[in-house]
Amino acid sequence: GISMGSSEGGGYCDADGNLLGWINELCYIQLDLNPEAPYDPWTPHSGISHMYLGQRAATRLAELGGVDLPDDLRPSAPGMNTMKHEGHAKCLKLIQAAMKDPAKEPQVRSIYETIGVYLGYALAQYSEHYVIENALVLGRVSTGSGGQVMLNKAKEVLMAEFPHLGHITFHQPDEHFKRVGQCIAAAALPDL
Repeated sequence: GISMGSSEGGGYCDADGNLLGWINELCYIQLDLNPEAPYDPWTPHSGISHMYLGQRAATRLAELGGVDLPDDLRPSAPGMNTMKHEGHAKCLKLIQAAMKDPAKEPQVRSIYETIGVYLGYALAQYSEHYVIENALVLGRVSTGSGGQVMLNKAKEVLMAEFPHLGHITFHQPDEHFKRVGQCIAAAALPDL
């Protein structure tokens, strides 16, 4: 599963449902090798996955997606380039509200389509190391109607660019679980 929230979280179990004895931290996987790829504020690395599959991805795309942002929530604002996630959560709420506005939805939809492209390519990269049959996608970025737009685009990418991965089935929990599911899953894990 992939949690697309303040960062990118992940977990993996094999076909028998067994955890494999290690923690899968996905937010620092380099997805974009372009030298111009965005840097995050706390590592010296560029192009890492949480900049593409978390709230920071939505923030980076918000203005281009036609979302009206106050100056302090613009991607270039100093407060948006720190380790704090609150501004990105506020920006995501504005994106989700704009997605509900019929006049803005066609342009805002492009934010979720772009993140869906990122997700499709990320799953292809993850498939180089993991056998992926099912992908549970949760986290605040996946909530609302934009989440389904994102998954549809990810599936389109897989079918067009990686047809051997077209079998991957996406799953989504209900809207509440999408936002808190990672916490519930972590609390349910047995002692190791």
